[in-house]
Amino acid sequence: MEFSGRTVLVTGAAGGLGAATARAFAAAGADVALADISSAEIENLAQELRHSGYSARAIVLDVASEASWQAAIAACPGLKILVNNAGIVVRTGVVATDPAAWQRVIDVNLTGPWLGMRAAAPRIRDNGGGAIVNISSTAGLMAHQDAAYTASKWGLRGLTKTAAVEFAAWNIRVNSVHPATMVTRFTESAPPGLVVANRQSIPLGREARPEEVAEVVLFVASDRASFMTGAEIPVDGGLQHGGIAHLRPRLIKAALENAE
Repeated sequence: MEFSGRTVLVTGAAGGLGAATARAFAAAGADVALADISSAEIENLAQELRHSGYSARAIVLDVASEASWQAAIAACPGLKILVNNAGIVVRTGVVATDPAAWQRVIDVNLTGPWLGMRAAAPRIRDNGGGAIVNISSTAGLMAHQDAAYTASKWGLRGLTKTAAVEFAAWNIRVNSVHPATMVTRFTESAPPGLVVANRQSIPLGREARPEEVAEVVLFVASDRASFMTGAEIPVDGGLQHGGIAHLRPRLIKAALENAE
């Protein structure tokens, strides 16, 4: 997967999947723009990449701000690829979620990618076309208990498909990637027991490494995926399709033991 001469903008690039994706694009020859609301972290990563001989720069971006997006796109005249990765989670259900928290999650996770595509697509079109990759979640494919997060990721999945149809005439492919649990700051801040429970639900028996998911993002953005658009790609260790089947023998065993 070769990205020499292509400018890639990655949001939420300060850590986790965003940082892994930025590193992978840089190693593949791209000119990487690392965007995040945290200026210190992305500048440190940009310096690290430049010291390794790669092309990288930091851009402060509030994905929920249209003006901030306009400034970010203006700083990327050669833009060919956008990765909408920035996201936040509030781990509460329908009744317990505060309206302000709900709105903040929607602003970052759904409105942010919409504003990003709205600002970036004309620039990518003018540069001859390219790709947009939206980072959703298994929460965009199945039920999760985080109400706002789940709603935002289902919304992003649908928005991806609408954009794929709209931007096809501009030679822009738009796809969504849906990771399960990854080893990131999200898992580090998870409630006790949640990560273990998630791991037990995944047939492969572990969380994903951000680098593994980043490789899928690069593939979808590359010319190797030239006939893929509007697709939803799970990177979930078999959770979506096999989680119940994987858990059923354990649940049957536990039920029998409890019945004795």
